[in-house]
Amino acid sequence: MINIGEKIKQLRKERKMTLAQVAGDRLSKGMLSLIENGKAQPSMESLQHIAKQLGIDVSELMQSKNSQELKEFYLRVEALATELKKIYEDDEHRAKCEEIYSLVEPYIKEDKLNGNTFEEIRLTDMYHLMRYYLEMTRETAGFESCIERYKQIYAHSKVVKRYGDLGGIEFNWKNYENAINWMLKGVEYIEQFDGFIGEIEKLDLYYNLTVIYAAHNNEAESEKYLQLSLKIAHEKKILYRINDFYRYLFFMQLNKRDGEKAQTYLDKIRAFSVILQDPLDLVMEDLLQLAYWNQIENDYERVISTEFNYRNFATKIRTQLDQFIVGEQAYAHYHLQQVEEAYALLKDIAGPEIFHHPLDAARIYRSFAIRALCYLAQGDVENAKRDILYAANGVKDFASSLDKTFIDDAYTKIMKN
Repeated sequence: MINIGEKIKQLRKERKMTLAQVAGDRLSKGMLSLIENGKAQPSMESLQHIAKQLGIDVSELMQSKNSQELKEFYLRVEALATELKKIYEDDEHRAKCEEIYSLVEPYIKEDKLNGNTFEEIRLTDMYHLMRYYLEMTRETAGFESCIERYKQIYAHSKVVKRYGDLGGIEFNWKNYENAINWMLKGVEYIEQFDGFIGEIEKLDLYYNLTVIYAAHNNEAESEKYLQLSLKIAHEKKILYRINDFYRYLFFMQLNKRDGEKAQTYLDKIRAFSVILQDPLDLVMEDLLQLAYWNQIENDYERVISTEFNYRNFATKIRTQLDQFIVGEQAYAHYHLQQVEEAYALLKDIAGPEIFHHPLDAARIYRSFAIRALCYLAQGDVENAKRDILYAANGVKDFASSLDKTFIDDAYTKIMKN
Protein backbone atom coordinates (compact mmCIF):
# COMPACT_ATOMS: atom_id res chain seq x y z
CA MET A 1 0.00 0.00 0.00
CA ILE A 2 1.19 3.52 -0.70
CA ASN A 3 2.77 5.29 2.29
CA ILE A 4 2.19 8.93 1.44
CA GLY A 5 2.63 9.99 5.05
CA GLU A 6 6.19 8.70 5.16
CA LYS A 7 6.98 10.51 1.92
CA ILE A 8 5.54 13.77 3.31
CA LYS A 9 7.63 13.45 6.47
CA GLN A 10 10.76 12.71 4.42
CA LEU A 11 10.25 15.74 2.15
CA ARG A 12 9.38 18.00 5.10
CA LYS A 13 12.56 17.09 6.94
CA GLU A 14 14.69 17.45 3.79
CA ARG A 15 13.36 21.02 3.54
CA LYS A 16 13.88 21.60 7.29
CA MET A 17 10.23 22.58 7.68
CA THR A 18 8.18 22.24 10.86
CA LEU A 19 4.78 20.56 11.13
CA ALA A 20 3.22 24.00 11.56
CA GLN A 21 4.86 25.34 8.39
CA VAL A 22 3.59 22.44 6.25
CA ALA A 23 0.17 22.38 7.92
CA GLY A 24 -0.30 26.08 7.21
CA ASP A 25 -3.81 27.43 7.67
CA ARG A 26 -5.58 24.43 6.10
CA LEU A 27 -4.51 21.62 8.47
CA SER A 28 -3.79 21.27 12.16
CA LYS A 29 -0.37 20.08 13.31
CA GLY A 30 -2.09 17.12 14.93
CA MET A 31 -3.79 16.02 11.71
CA LEU A 32 -0.55 16.37 9.72
CA SER A 33 1.24 14.26 12.35
CA LEU A 34 -1.43 11.55 12.02
CA ILE A 35 -1.02 11.61 8.23
CA GLU A 36 2.78 11.37 8.45
CA ASN A 37 2.54 8.40 10.80
CA GLY A 38 0.03 6.54 8.64
CA LYS A 39 -2.82 6.91 11.11
CA ALA A 40 -5.00 9.06 8.82
CA GLN A 41 -5.54 9.20 5.07
CA PRO A 42 -5.43 12.69 3.53
CA SER A 43 -8.09 13.86 1.10
CA MET A 44 -7.04 14.98 -2.36
CA GLU A 45 -7.61 18.59 -1.29
CA SER A 46 -5.30 18.08 1.72
CA LEU A 47 -2.64 16.45 -0.49
CA GLN A 48 -2.77 19.37 -2.90
CA HIS A 49 -2.33 21.80 0.00
CA ILE A 50 0.59 19.82 1.49
CA ALA A 51 2.29 19.59 -1.91
CA LYS A 52 1.91 23.35 -2.36
CA GLN A 53 3.44 23.99 1.07
CA LEU A 54 6.35 21.71 0.19
CA GLY A 55 6.78 23.43 -3.19
CA ILE A 56 6.17 20.32 -5.29
CA ASP A 57 3.49 18.87 -7.54
CA VAL A 58 1.07 16.49 -5.84
CA SER A 59 2.19 13.66 -8.15
CA GLU A 60 5.66 13.74 -6.53
CA LEU A 61 4.11 12.54 -3.29
CA MET A 62 3.21 9.33 -5.08
CA GLN A 63 6.56 8.67 -6.78
CA SER A 64 9.23 6.26 -5.62
CA LYS A 65 12.99 6.76 -5.99
CA ASN A 66 13.17 4.72 -9.14
CA SER A 67 10.15 6.48 -10.60
CA GLN A 68 11.81 7.61 -13.85
CA GLU A 69 13.04 4.13 -14.78
CA LEU A 70 9.69 2.65 -13.83
CA LYS A 71 7.81 5.32 -15.76
CA GLU A 72 9.77 4.51 -18.93
CA PHE A 73 9.03 0.81 -18.47
CA TYR A 74 5.36 1.59 -17.81
CA LEU A 75 5.10 3.66 -21.01
CA ARG A 76 6.64 0.78 -22.98
CA VAL A 77 4.10 -1.70 -21.59
CA GLU A 78 1.22 0.74 -22.02
CA ALA A 79 2.15 1.15 -25.70
CA LEU A 80 1.92 -2.64 -26.11
CA ALA A 81 -1.46 -2.62 -24.35
CA THR A 82 -2.67 0.00 -26.84
CA GLU A 83 -1.55 -2.26 -29.71
CA LEU A 84 -3.41 -5.15 -28.07
CA LYS A 85 -6.73 -3.29 -28.34
CA LYS A 86 -6.36 -3.22 -32.12
CA ILE A 87 -5.75 -6.98 -32.51
CA TYR A 88 -8.65 -9.33 -33.27
CA GLU A 89 -6.89 -12.44 -34.51
CA ASP A 90 -6.79 -14.99 -31.67
CA ASP A 91 -3.19 -16.11 -32.25
CA GLU A 92 -1.87 -12.56 -32.57
CA HIS A 93 -3.87 -11.43 -29.53
CA ARG A 94 -2.45 -14.26 -27.43
CA ALA A 95 1.10 -13.55 -28.63
CA LYS A 96 0.79 -9.90 -27.62
CA CYS A 97 -0.64 -10.87 -24.22
CA GLU A 98 2.28 -13.25 -23.68
CA GLU A 99 4.72 -10.48 -24.60
CA ILE A 100 3.20 -8.09 -22.06
CA TYR A 101 3.00 -10.82 -19.41
CA SER A 102 6.63 -11.84 -19.90
CA LEU A 103 7.75 -8.22 -19.46
CA VAL A 104 5.79 -7.52 -16.28
CA GLU A 105 6.11 -10.91 -14.55
CA PRO A 106 9.75 -10.39 -13.41
CA TYR A 107 8.76 -7.13 -11.72
CA ILE A 108 6.01 -9.00 -9.85
CA LYS A 109 8.31 -11.89 -8.86
CA GLU A 110 11.06 -9.54 -7.71
CA ASP A 111 8.52 -7.55 -5.68
CA LYS A 112 9.31 -4.31 -7.49
CA LEU A 113 5.68 -3.23 -7.77
CA ASN A 114 4.52 -2.31 -4.29
CA GLY A 115 1.70 0.02 -5.25
CA ASN A 116 3.55 3.24 -4.37
CA THR A 117 2.74 5.00 -7.66
CA PHE A 118 0.10 4.95 -10.35
CA GLU A 119 2.57 3.25 -12.69
CA GLU A 120 3.20 0.40 -10.23
CA ILE A 121 -0.51 -0.19 -9.69
CA ARG A 122 -1.28 -0.03 -13.40
CA LEU A 123 1.49 -2.52 -14.22
CA THR A 124 0.20 -4.89 -11.53
CA ASP A 125 -3.27 -4.44 -12.97
CA MET A 126 -2.06 -5.33 -16.46
CA TYR A 127 -0.28 -8.40 -15.07
CA HIS A 128 -3.56 -9.74 -13.70
CA LEU A 129 -5.38 -8.80 -16.91
CA MET A 130 -2.88 -10.73 -19.03
CA ARG A 131 -3.28 -13.75 -16.75
CA TYR A 132 -7.02 -13.57 -17.38
CA TYR A 133 -6.61 -13.20 -21.15
CA LEU A 134 -4.17 -16.12 -21.21
CA GLU A 135 -6.66 -18.21 -19.20
CA MET A 136 -4.11 -18.74 -16.43
CA THR A 137 -6.67 -17.94 -13.73
CA ARG A 138 -10.33 -17.21 -13.11
CA GLU A 139 -9.67 -15.58 -9.76
CA THR A 140 -10.60 -11.91 -9.31
CA ALA A 141 -8.63 -11.26 -6.11
CA GLY A 142 -5.78 -9.57 -8.03
CA PHE A 143 -8.18 -7.11 -9.66
CA GLU A 144 -9.85 -6.41 -6.33
CA SER A 145 -6.48 -5.62 -4.78
CA CYS A 146 -5.72 -3.18 -7.61
CA ILE A 147 -9.05 -1.46 -7.06
CA GLU A 148 -8.15 -0.80 -3.43
CA ARG A 149 -4.75 0.53 -4.48
CA TYR A 150 -6.32 2.83 -7.09
CA LYS A 151 -8.56 4.17 -4.34
CA GLN A 152 -5.53 4.98 -2.21
CA ILE A 153 -4.10 7.27 -4.90
CA TYR A 154 -7.49 8.74 -5.84
CA ALA A 155 -7.45 7.23 -9.34
CA HIS A 156 -11.25 7.33 -9.34
CA SER A 157 -11.78 6.70 -13.06
CA LYS A 158 -9.59 3.59 -12.91
CA VAL A 159 -11.64 2.27 -9.99
CA VAL A 160 -14.85 2.58 -12.01
CA LYS A 161 -13.18 1.09 -15.09
CA ARG A 162 -11.99 -1.95 -13.15
CA TYR A 163 -15.39 -2.49 -11.51
CA GLY A 164 -16.84 -2.50 -15.01
CA ASP A 165 -14.16 -4.89 -16.25
CA LEU A 166 -14.81 -7.28 -13.36
CA GLY A 167 -18.47 -7.21 -14.31
CA GLY A 168 -17.50 -7.95 -17.91
CA ILE A 169 -15.39 -10.92 -16.83
CA GLU A 170 -18.30 -12.40 -14.86
CA PHE A 171 -20.62 -11.67 -17.79
CA ASN A 172 -18.36 -13.59 -20.16
CA TRP A 173 -18.64 -16.53 -17.78
CA LYS A 174 -22.45 -16.04 -17.82
CA ASN A 175 -22.46 -15.22 -14.11
CA TYR A 176 -24.99 -12.43 -14.61
CA GLU A 177 -25.75 -11.83 -10.92
CA ASN A 178 -22.04 -11.44 -10.09
CA ALA A 179 -21.58 -9.19 -13.14
CA ILE A 180 -24.37 -6.89 -12.01
CA ASN A 181 -23.09 -6.77 -8.44
CA TRP A 182 -19.60 -5.68 -9.54
CA MET A 183 -20.99 -3.01 -11.80
CA LEU A 184 -23.34 -1.69 -9.13
CA LYS A 185 -20.26 -1.19 -6.95
CA GLY A 186 -19.04 1.04 -9.78
CA VAL A 187 -22.34 2.93 -9.75
CA GLU A 188 -22.02 3.50 -5.99
CA TYR A 189 -18.48 4.79 -6.50
CA ILE A 190 -19.67 7.20 -9.20
CA GLU A 191 -22.30 8.54 -6.83
CA GLN A 192 -19.58 9.13 -4.24
CA PHE A 193 -16.94 10.71 -6.50
CA ASP A 194 -18.94 11.86 -9.51
CA GLY A 195 -16.96 15.03 -10.25
CA PHE A 196 -13.64 13.16 -10.32
CA ILE A 197 -14.64 10.43 -12.79
CA GLY A 198 -14.36 10.66 -16.58
CA GLU A 199 -17.49 10.59 -18.72
CA ILE A 200 -16.12 7.74 -20.86
CA GLU A 201 -15.80 5.48 -17.80
CA LYS A 202 -19.37 6.33 -16.80
CA LEU A 203 -20.65 5.63 -20.31
CA ASP A 204 -18.89 2.27 -20.44
CA LEU A 205 -20.30 1.21 -17.07
CA TYR A 206 -23.86 2.34 -17.84
CA TYR A 207 -23.77 0.74 -21.29
CA ASN A 208 -22.62 -2.58 -19.86
CA LEU A 209 -25.34 -2.42 -17.22
CA THR A 210 -27.87 -1.73 -19.98
CA VAL A 211 -26.99 -4.89 -21.90
CA ILE A 212 -26.44 -7.07 -18.82
CA TYR A 213 -29.82 -6.19 -17.33
CA ALA A 214 -31.33 -6.99 -20.73
CA ALA A 215 -29.58 -10.38 -20.62
CA HIS A 216 -30.97 -10.83 -17.11
CA ASN A 217 -34.53 -10.10 -18.31
CA ASN A 218 -34.79 -6.89 -16.27
CA GLU A 219 -36.18 -4.40 -18.77
CA ALA A 220 -36.81 -1.63 -16.21
CA GLU A 221 -33.19 -1.49 -14.97
CA SER A 222 -31.89 -1.86 -18.52
CA GLU A 223 -33.95 1.15 -19.57
CA LYS A 224 -32.77 3.13 -16.50
CA TYR A 225 -29.09 2.83 -17.37
CA LEU A 226 -29.77 3.31 -21.05
CA GLN A 227 -31.35 6.69 -20.32
CA LEU A 228 -28.48 7.64 -17.98
CA SER A 229 -26.02 6.84 -20.77
CA LEU A 230 -27.89 8.79 -23.42
CA LYS A 231 -28.22 11.75 -21.05
CA ILE A 232 -24.43 11.91 -20.63
CA ALA A 233 -23.84 11.46 -24.36
CA HIS A 234 -26.25 14.24 -25.29
CA GLU A 235 -25.35 16.72 -22.54
CA LYS A 236 -21.59 16.29 -22.99
CA LYS A 237 -21.85 15.89 -26.78
CA ILE A 238 -19.95 12.59 -26.65
CA LEU A 239 -20.23 10.31 -29.70
CA TYR A 240 -18.43 7.45 -27.95
CA ARG A 241 -20.62 4.30 -27.79
CA ILE A 242 -23.59 6.16 -29.30
CA ASN A 243 -23.91 3.60 -32.11
CA ASP A 244 -23.76 0.76 -29.58
CA PHE A 245 -26.76 2.27 -27.81
CA TYR A 246 -28.65 2.80 -31.04
CA ARG A 247 -28.01 -0.79 -32.11
CA TYR A 248 -29.40 -1.99 -28.79
CA LEU A 249 -32.47 0.23 -29.21
CA PHE A 250 -32.91 -0.99 -32.77
CA PHE A 251 -33.14 -4.60 -31.63
CA MET A 252 -35.53 -3.67 -28.83
CA GLN A 253 -37.89 -2.11 -31.37
CA LEU A 254 -37.35 -4.94 -33.86
CA ASN A 255 -38.47 -7.45 -31.23
CA LYS A 256 -41.59 -5.36 -30.64
CA ARG A 257 -42.19 -5.30 -34.40
CA ASP A 258 -42.27 -1.52 -34.27
CA GLY A 259 -40.99 -0.86 -37.76
CA GLU A 260 -41.23 2.91 -37.53
CA LYS A 261 -39.07 3.20 -34.41
CA ALA A 262 -36.67 0.52 -35.65
CA GLN A 263 -36.21 2.51 -38.86
CA THR A 264 -35.58 5.67 -36.83
CA TYR A 265 -32.70 4.04 -34.99
CA LEU A 266 -31.41 2.47 -38.19
CA ASP A 267 -31.30 5.96 -39.73
CA LYS A 268 -29.37 7.27 -36.72
CA ILE A 269 -26.93 4.37 -36.92
CA ARG A 270 -26.39 5.08 -40.61
CA ALA A 271 -25.78 8.80 -39.96
CA PHE A 272 -23.19 8.14 -37.25
CA SER A 273 -21.51 5.43 -39.32
CA VAL A 274 -21.02 7.92 -42.15
CA ILE A 275 -19.59 10.49 -39.72
CA LEU A 276 -17.27 8.09 -37.89
CA GLN A 277 -16.21 6.15 -41.00
CA ASP A 278 -15.54 3.02 -38.97
CA PRO A 279 -15.50 0.06 -41.42
CA LEU A 280 -16.96 -2.32 -38.85
CA ASP A 281 -19.78 0.12 -38.05
CA LEU A 282 -20.61 0.33 -41.76
CA VAL A 283 -20.86 -3.47 -42.08
CA MET A 284 -22.92 -3.70 -38.89
CA GLU A 285 -25.31 -1.15 -40.35
CA ASP A 286 -25.79 -3.36 -43.44
CA LEU A 287 -26.34 -6.39 -41.21
CA LEU A 288 -29.03 -4.59 -39.21
CA GLN A 289 -30.64 -3.61 -42.49
CA LEU A 290 -30.94 -7.30 -43.40
CA ALA A 291 -32.70 -7.98 -40.09
CA TYR A 292 -35.09 -5.09 -40.76
CA TRP A 293 -35.93 -6.33 -44.26
CA ASN A 294 -36.44 -9.86 -42.98
CA GLN A 295 -38.56 -9.16 -39.94
CA ILE A 296 -40.35 -5.90 -40.68
CA GLU A 297 -40.70 -5.62 -44.46
CA ASN A 298 -40.41 -9.35 -45.32
CA ASP A 299 -38.34 -8.29 -48.34
CA TYR A 300 -36.53 -11.62 -48.60
CA GLU A 301 -35.31 -11.20 -52.17
CA ARG A 302 -33.49 -8.03 -51.17
CA VAL A 303 -31.79 -9.81 -48.28
CA ILE A 304 -30.52 -12.57 -50.56
CA SER A 305 -29.22 -10.17 -53.21
CA THR A 306 -27.28 -7.94 -50.79
CA GLU A 307 -23.50 -8.27 -51.03
CA PHE A 308 -20.97 -7.52 -48.28
CA ASN A 309 -17.39 -6.32 -48.48
CA TYR A 310 -15.58 -7.18 -45.25
CA ARG A 311 -12.83 -9.56 -46.37
CA ASN A 312 -10.11 -7.18 -45.15
CA PHE A 313 -11.21 -7.66 -41.54
CA ALA A 314 -9.46 -10.01 -39.12
CA THR A 315 -10.44 -13.68 -39.36
CA LYS A 316 -12.23 -13.65 -36.01
CA ILE A 317 -14.47 -10.73 -37.03
CA ARG A 318 -15.13 -12.22 -40.48
CA THR A 319 -16.19 -15.51 -38.87
CA GLN A 320 -18.58 -13.76 -36.51
CA LEU A 321 -20.07 -11.60 -39.25
CA ASP A 322 -20.46 -14.65 -41.50
CA GLN A 323 -22.56 -16.41 -38.86
CA PHE A 324 -25.03 -13.54 -38.69
CA ILE A 325 -25.12 -12.76 -42.42
CA VAL A 326 -25.60 -16.42 -43.36
CA GLY A 327 -28.32 -16.67 -40.73
CA GLU A 328 -30.25 -13.74 -42.23
CA GLN A 329 -29.87 -15.05 -45.78
CA ALA A 330 -30.92 -18.57 -44.78
CA TYR A 331 -33.96 -17.09 -42.99
CA ALA A 332 -34.89 -15.30 -46.24
CA HIS A 333 -34.40 -18.43 -48.38
CA TYR A 334 -36.53 -20.52 -46.01
CA HIS A 335 -39.40 -18.01 -46.15
CA LEU A 336 -39.22 -18.12 -49.93
CA GLN A 337 -39.54 -21.92 -49.61
CA GLN A 338 -36.02 -22.33 -51.00
CA VAL A 339 -35.16 -25.11 -48.57
CA GLU A 340 -32.11 -26.46 -50.41
CA GLU A 341 -30.52 -22.99 -50.58
CA ALA A 342 -31.20 -22.35 -46.89
CA TYR A 343 -29.76 -25.72 -45.89
CA ALA A 344 -26.65 -25.20 -48.04
CA LEU A 345 -25.89 -21.95 -46.18
CA LEU A 346 -26.37 -23.56 -42.76
CA LYS A 347 -24.79 -26.94 -43.40
CA ASP A 348 -21.67 -26.18 -41.33
CA ILE A 349 -22.89 -23.53 -38.88
CA ALA A 350 -21.11 -23.23 -35.52
CA GLY A 351 -22.71 -22.89 -32.11
CA PRO A 352 -23.13 -19.59 -30.22
CA GLU A 353 -20.50 -20.29 -27.56
CA ILE A 354 -18.43 -17.18 -28.38
CA PHE A 355 -21.46 -14.89 -28.14
CA HIS A 356 -22.15 -13.96 -24.53
CA HIS A 357 -25.28 -11.85 -24.83
CA PRO A 358 -28.65 -13.61 -25.28
CA LEU A 359 -29.62 -11.26 -28.13
CA ASP A 360 -26.63 -12.49 -30.15
CA ALA A 361 -26.87 -16.11 -29.03
CA ALA A 362 -30.60 -16.31 -29.85
CA ARG A 363 -29.90 -15.23 -33.41
CA ILE A 364 -27.40 -18.08 -33.80
CA TYR A 365 -29.80 -20.58 -32.22
CA ARG A 366 -32.38 -19.40 -34.74
CA SER A 367 -30.09 -20.65 -37.51
CA PHE A 368 -30.18 -24.13 -35.95
CA ALA A 369 -33.98 -23.93 -35.89
CA ILE A 370 -33.99 -23.00 -39.59
CA ARG A 371 -31.71 -25.93 -40.36
CA ALA A 372 -34.01 -28.18 -38.33
CA LEU A 373 -36.96 -27.03 -40.46
CA CYS A 374 -34.91 -27.73 -43.58
CA TYR A 375 -34.21 -31.27 -42.33
CA LEU A 376 -37.93 -31.72 -41.67
CA ALA A 377 -38.80 -30.56 -45.21
CA GLN A 378 -36.27 -33.10 -46.52
CA GLY A 379 -37.88 -35.87 -44.45
CA ASP A 380 -34.93 -36.18 -42.04
CA VAL A 381 -36.90 -36.10 -38.77
CA GLU A 382 -34.06 -37.39 -36.60
CA ASN A 383 -31.68 -34.54 -37.47
CA ALA A 384 -34.55 -32.06 -37.36
CA LYS A 385 -35.31 -33.04 -33.76
CA ARG A 386 -31.62 -32.95 -32.82
CA ASP A 387 -31.20 -29.37 -34.06
CA ILE A 388 -34.47 -28.01 -32.70
CA LEU A 389 -33.84 -29.50 -29.25
CA TYR A 390 -30.42 -27.83 -29.23
CA ALA A 391 -31.95 -24.48 -30.22
CA ALA A 392 -34.94 -24.70 -27.86
CA ASN A 393 -32.79 -25.63 -24.87
CA GLY A 394 -30.38 -22.84 -25.74
CA VAL A 395 -33.03 -20.10 -25.52
CA LYS A 396 -35.30 -21.52 -22.81
CA ASP A 397 -34.09 -19.03 -20.19
CA PHE A 398 -33.89 -16.05 -22.57
CA ALA A 399 -36.31 -13.14 -22.56
CA SER A 400 -39.10 -13.13 -25.13
CA SER A 401 -37.95 -12.08 -28.61
CA LEU A 402 -38.77 -12.69 -32.27
CA ASP A 403 -35.96 -15.24 -32.48
CA LYS A 404 -37.17 -17.13 -29.41
CA THR A 405 -40.72 -17.16 -30.78
CA PHE A 406 -39.48 -18.49 -34.12
CA ILE A 407 -37.56 -21.27 -32.33
CA ASP A 408 -40.50 -22.18 -30.10
CA ASP A 409 -42.85 -22.35 -33.10
CA ALA A 410 -40.37 -24.53 -34.99
CA TYR A 411 -40.06 -26.78 -31.95
CA THR A 412 -43.85 -27.29 -31.79
CA LYS A 413 -44.00 -28.07 -35.50
CA ILE A 414 -41.07 -30.51 -35.54
CA MET A 415 -41.87 -32.39 -32.33
CA LYS A 416 -45.31 -33.33 -33.69
CA ASN A 417 -43.58 -35.72 -36.08
